[in-house]
Amino acid sequence: MNYFKIFEIKEEIEIDLDLLEEKYHDFQRNFHPDKAGIEEIEKSMAFNEGFDILSDEFSRIAHLLKINGIDVNDDSKAPKVDMEVLQEAMELQERILEGEDLKKEIGEKCDAALTETKRLFENGDFDRSAQELMRVKYLRKASKI
Repeated sequence: MNYFKIFEIKEEIEIDLDLLEEKYHDFQRNFHPDKAGIEEIEKSMAFNEGFDILSDEFSRIAHLLKINGIDVNDDSKAPKVDMEVLQEAMELQERILEGEDLKKEIGEKCDAALTETKRLFENGDFDRSAQELMRVKYLRKASKI
């Protein structure tokens, strides 16, 4: 399912979040669950899920990659991460377990990796963009210990 099409917005990383929210609320105002059939309920569910995905930068990029044939959210289909990424995540986890507060450091690493992900995606290098997004995914996992 292409959530950009549901919301009738361009398939881009940078989107107008105010417009997205406006379209979401317009739909919700016109949707009446008591009068809805199965089709309307399914559309409402798609709008809710689409809004959640498109509102979040990581999820939005993952959705764009999926549209382009790369599913970073399905572990069986996701690109395999480089050994350096795994080592980086494990080292961060060890430091967290030792009591270090790494929120700022991991946040900065995620921001830098997202910036690189966007640059690669916008240059049409979807494979490397997916690799970089997988790095963000592993960094986020490391921070949740």
